[in-house]
Amino acid sequence: MALKQDFSEHLKAQIGIWRAQIKEHQQQLEQTGAMARANYENAIAQMEANAEEAGKLLNNVQQASENAWNDMQAATQKAFEQLQKGWADAIGRFM
Repeated sequence: MALKQDFSEHLKAQIGIWRAQIKEHQQQLEQTGAMARANYENAIAQMEANAEEAGKLLNNVQQASENAWNDMQAATQKAFEQLQKGWADAIGRFM
């Protein structure tokens, strides 16, 4: 009988350890889920901001005269490249 009782106690203790580990992993999963959600929300916000900035850039280009365009072309190209990089960074968060 002693072996049966010892085994039962050992098994009960192991089940307690496993349940504690399950709870710990569930908490980690919930935190990971919240962090992932926050990352996605930040990425979407960044993408929306980039799209809005690109729209403003497009409006400036369309409204510029040829002389003004010649003056602002390099800066506009650089701004567009930065928007593309920001977009790629945001998209990278989804992968």
